[in-house]
Amino acid sequence: MPKYRNSLNVDPDDRDPRISRRSFLALMGVGACLVGVGQMFGASMLGYLYPNAMKVPPSTFSLGRPEEITAKDGKIFDPKQKVFIETKAGKVRVQTAVCTHLGCTINPVETGYSCPCHGSTYNNRGQVTGGPAPKDLVFFDIYKGASGDLLVNKAKTTLDWEKAWYSA
Repeated sequence: MPKYRNSLNVDPDDRDPRISRRSFLALMGVGACLVGVGQMFGASMLGYLYPNAMKVPPSTFSLGRPEEITAKDGKIFDPKQKVFIETKAGKVRVQTAVCTHLGCTINPVETGYSCPCHGSTYNNRGQVTGGPAPKDLVFFDIYKGASGDLLVNKAKTTLDWEKAWYSA
């Protein structure tokens, strides 16, 4: 017959180790902590298997048909691509609208461009005239695609504002 009412130990030897309630709960707590640490480690390992792709717009985008783009002179802002598209006498050029200081979107002003975030200013050619901006604004390469549309490649840039014109 067991010595204790709920004991399954039927060995009459009293030298068997018994576990107290406090020790049992402490072991359960340590076990729960180890399971939690194991789950966090497993989740972090699974994070390495998931692709870390960024959602950025492609570096090449279409302006449209050349005859539509060069139909009227002026400068327009494309908020999706963050560029200024300027047309003049059948030519077109595309300039970035991203401040070279910390990447804010710049605004056109009478004297050129102005960054609303930190006060950088640029002239009409995109050259820095004041503020913390370290570099001039760049112009992007324009070419005619196979479909006949004008395409802008944001990976190819130039600082020469005269060479940036594309004659349609």
